[in-house]
Amino acid sequence: MSKRRKQNRSQPPASSTPPMDSGPISLGTFCDAKLLFLTGLLVSARYFLPAESAAQGETLPLVLGWFLAAILFFTIQLTNCSRSLRLDRFDAGVWLLVLGQVLATLVMILFHEGQQRAALNMLWEWVALGFSFSLLRRVVAVPTLRITFLQCFLATIVLLSLYGIWQHHWMYRQLAQEYLSVRQQYDAAVTPDASVKFQNELISMGVPAHALQGSSRQLWEDRLLRSNEPLGMFALANTFAGLLAVGFLISFAMSVHSLFPPQTAEGAPALRSRFQIGVYLLCTMLIGYCLILTKSRSAWGGLLVGLASLGLLKLLQRRQLSQTAHQFSRKQLITGVSLAVVLLLGFFLLATLSGGFDRAVLSEAPKSLQYRIEYWTATWDVIKENLMWGTGPGNFREHYLKYKLPGSSEEIADPHNLFLDVWANAGLIALLGLLLTLALAGYRWFLKPLIEKQSDTVEVVSVSETDPLLRLALVLGFTLTFPLLWFMQLFLSGIDETLFWLFLIGWLAVYFTIRGGRQTADSSAQAFSTASLVPLSLAAGFVALSVHLLIAGGIAMPAITQTWLLLMALAFPVPRVQAVAAPESAEQTSGLTPIHLRAIPLLICVLLLILFVMTDFAPTIQRDSLVQKAELALMRGQSVRIAQQRFSQAGQADPLSPEPWQALAELKFREGERDRRAFEEGVQFKKSAIQRNPLNPLNYFDLGRRYFEQFKSSQQQEDLTDAIDNLKRAVSGYPHNARFRALLAEALSSAGQTSESRQQAEQALELDQANRSAQHVDKYLQDETVSRMKQIINNRQTNQN
Repeated sequence: MSKRRKQNRSQPPASSTPPMDSGPISLGTFCDAKLLFLTGLLVSARYFLPAESAAQGETLPLVLGWFLAAILFFTIQLTNCSRSLRLDRFDAGVWLLVLGQVLATLVMILFHEGQQRAALNMLWEWVALGFSFSLLRRVVAVPTLRITFLQCFLATIVLLSLYGIWQHHWMYRQLAQEYLSVRQQYDAAVTPDASVKFQNELISMGVPAHALQGSSRQLWEDRLLRSNEPLGMFALANTFAGLLAVGFLISFAMSVHSLFPPQTAEGAPALRSRFQIGVYLLCTMLIGYCLILTKSRSAWGGLLVGLASLGLLKLLQRRQLSQTAHQFSRKQLITGVSLAVVLLLGFFLLATLSGGFDRAVLSEAPKSLQYRIEYWTATWDVIKENLMWGTGPGNFREHYLKYKLPGSSEEIADPHNLFLDVWANAGLIALLGLLLTLALAGYRWFLKPLIEKQSDTVEVVSVSETDPLLRLALVLGFTLTFPLLWFMQLFLSGIDETLFWLFLIGWLAVYFTIRGGRQTADSSAQAFSTASLVPLSLAAGFVALSVHLLIAGGIAMPAITQTWLLLMALAFPVPRVQAVAAPESAEQTSGLTPIHLRAIPLLICVLLLILFVMTDFAPTIQRDSLVQKAELALMRGQSVRIAQQRFSQAGQADPLSPEPWQALAELKFREGERDRRAFEEGVQFKKSAIQRNPLNPLNYFDLGRRYFEQFKSSQQQEDLTDAIDNLKRAVSGYPHNARFRALLAEALSSAGQTSESRQQAEQALELDQANRSAQHVDKYLQDETVSRMKQIINNRQTNQN
């Protein structure tokens, strides 16, 4: 052992931190531990629930958790007079973004436009995101907790990467084999009972009912049998890729930090751990390989811009360091760039050899850009119609369909652009909040690089900084995420419950491997020192995710927005400081005492919690429970009347949701094939669903189709008139849908309105041709429908002759 190493080990840590008190744990420390536990639990849980399901209310329990965390935080503020709550410009920017979402929802509800339940779900999700940002900045503020949080966060991303790699190499193959086996039996079924049996089995496997036959079946099979992009626990590979890009940059920065640790306080180089270096390099490789497998071009572009930002920030940082540090930083920069290039080239080569990357990924990039331009063009028309307040969160698709271009690829739920997404959904106020947030982050990171200084205010929390109880509470929060999700799935269903126990074991193994050994306050301070690359990786991850959102969209998905915000929260923490006692004269002249001032945020949080539970959480949970009981009764072959009763109770429990009324309408329409009275009841239920989602053109199309089918058997003119009225409303809400216009043409032809029917038939064929030219298989008209459209056109021409 060298003399320098012996001296370094024999010397005590250079810190003014007093030794920890071995006495009982204080109440303040215990409350801080509970708050850190909740923070870790809620942050981690976001990444194991489908991010796209927030509008349906499936992640509302996490919103409730953030309310409880906020109430606990303000309660601590109320009881501990040594603390002060400081709000700054970053809080203002984020909460202005949240305020825009709130006002857009209130305006939409006031004018009864759109799906109010989805808007309310997203409103409270945004409020929870605002709480998460402000709390994270204040709760995870010291270096020890920040590095522990980053290690837990990195362990989560590595675990999801391993799961994604398993999906690519094994899961899709297994699902394809199971699907083909059941589908062959379904196709070979000779009796109706056998056909229904295998049909239900396919639906239970996740196959949509409309994908059992026709072009929709071909599209579904193409996605299942040919797609192998890892999804993680999300529903879209693009969403997963954005998280992976952030994880790669953090892991890469930690790898470089392990290779070149900053100097100690005595000026001696810190010790390097070969094990730690190998672990971080392995994590970087796993995340990078999974990122390549997603085939997300927007995430790749974001990662490259993030790496460039990391290098730029390092160059800016060098200007503020000494000349000796310049030489060390130059070596660190060259090694980091070389390592990044080698890793990226290796990932692409490995992905190519394993079949996860091919020429089509690059050759189809121009087509993908063309799709984006089509989305943005139609979105601008939506914005012009709702310039100030937007469509309301969770309601973009219904407005977009009205302006969707002919031959455009998808019926998108968001504009696939960061700025257009915020503007279209929540209006100008939210857009202003977004611009302010980006401007503040860019200013602090690039125009005025932030160098953390050890000020006197930070020394106030030195004891808490080294308290292992707080770090343990944070780690336990991340760990106990999986038992919590297992408990939720017992009631909410959807995912194999055993998977969460496997995740628990895997997460613990990954975390303790990343952690390596005993973590000290000095090692944490080094990780967030001015010479370290770790703080800069937060900025690089923020830039990478912003570029990804600029092309792929997804800012309305709480899991993605949470990642975007927590990078800023960790980069710009609010350290705890002693509250300065106000002079007696000031207290006497003030209308409120300091304790009253501290009680105001707590009171606001309690009132918001009550409002959230009454307007959203309780109705949604009761509705979901009753709907699941009704669906379970139908699957078990129980009485249809029991299912109808459950659906009716669900509609009463949640008056804003169209889901129960839609289900009741479907049940009655099945009976209506033989019973006119049941059909009329189904119509009333369908109108109740439309009343709760008035801008969805698919609802009018479905009702018009039902009326037209009923007319074919009843030959009542009223049925045909109602069919035409509803189909016209469907076409008005979705003008460039070939199926809508084709059915309207048939209904008009049956009514003897030959001129209008011919016009609709011609437009239907034009739209079908546009879809075929763009190879949108799921939107092709069936051959029988095309023949009927041509017949309508030819009959009109014959009559004119």
